[in-house]
Amino acid sequence: MNWQEERDATLREARCVVVKVGSAVLSTGSELNLPVLDNLVNQLAVLSRQGRRVVLVSSGAVAAGRTALKKLPGEPAAVGLSGKQAAAAVGQCELMYTYDKLFAQYNHTVAQILLTGEDVDHDDRRQNFENT
Repeated sequence: MNWQEERDATLREARCVVVKVGSAVLSTGSELNLPVLDNLVNQLAVLSRQGRRVVLVSSGAVAAGRTALKKLPGEPAAVGLSGKQAAAAVGQCELMYTYDKLFAQYNHTVAQILLTGEDVDHDDRRQNFENT
């Protein structure tokens, strides 16, 4: 059995699928890559329709924020730590808005939780996001 057949067999048996996508996949380097996002959402909707629970772990907020910030007068640069933080703050809203629009085409509702390493390390915090 090759790796693709093994992957397909594993996926057929999976009840929950966790997908992690990074900025390199979701962006062109300077903005969100909407065709890629649309394709990703379509694939996740298919998995959901098959009865699987789907969890998407997504980066891309900084790329989305850079795009949004470029539209502002004076085009503030998203450089350095503070610039990346500003881009991420703006971009998280943009990213969730984009996911919301794309998933709505499949009658799916999106939700968001933001986690840190400490959230995973503490039992009570971990229980809170697991409940969510």
